[in-house]
Amino acid sequence: MAEPFSVAGQIQAHTLANLIISRYNTNEAVLDSSELALLRLFCTDQSVSNRDAILVERDMVDEPGIRPGEKAARSFVIARYGTHDPALQEWEWKMLKEWFDGAVDFNHE
Repeated sequence: MAEPFSVAGQIQAHTLANLIISRYNTNEAVLDSSELALLRLFCTDQSVSNRDAILVERDMVDEPGIRPGEKAARSFVIARYGTHDPALQEWEWKMLKEWFDGAVDFNHE
């Protein structure tokens, strides 16, 4: 029997970015269209300032002293960008950015 999908497990195994891509537009998609749009917005400018702007605009900023990404699960990988404990490594961000920059048309799902 297969183990249930675990985002934490995929982050630890460094397979989350690949699964987001490979399961896109399937019944096993990791992210829905609004989550993909949020991730794509961040991938257009992977910076701490853009991370902070996205989190503020969407009221996803964690309270002081709370681990980044705890307030809103859908912003977890973005909130952890640029911290001492990132959810994705730079090569995983690069993979996602290249995918978003590619031929996939997210406006016509």
